[in-house]
Amino acid sequence: MIEFSLIAFPFLFLLLATFEIGFVYWATDELDNAANDAARLVRTGQVQTGKLNQAQLKAQICSKTTVLLDCETKLRLDLRSAGTFAGITPPDPVGSNGALKGDGDFTFSPGDGNDVILLSAFYNWSSFLLTGDYLLRAAMPARNEPF
Repeated sequence: MIEFSLIAFPFLFLLLATFEIGFVYWATDELDNAANDAARLVRTGQVQTGKLNQAQLKAQICSKTTVLLDCETKLRLDLRSAGTFAGITPPDPVGSNGALKGDGDFTFSPGDGNDVILLSAFYNWSSFLLTGDYLLRAAMPARNEPF
């Protein structure tokens, strides 16, 4: 009984930490794939011709995820466009207080045909093992097709 009590806590902690890391990788992979699909919608001109706004594109991303809980409220989306790749500055997702910025603090500019875009998606992942949160990030640079 004493040996079990000495080994149980480190074993259970290691098991829970393994699950936590697995879920973070799974969530990051889902966010990356969903952001890639959303960037394709922008790249092919479907966002521009359909006049989709930031909330609608965010809903498109969230519809492709399962593990990102409360996705519509926790996900932040930034879409920038310019004539060249050098003309785009990546967004800073964290405010001066260290928390993820709000929806209104991010840019939504899908651009026109042949413009360069950078779609960045940020998700605040709440840890179930530690007291802190993880900031998951996916970024997709691309050049719009001539639509």
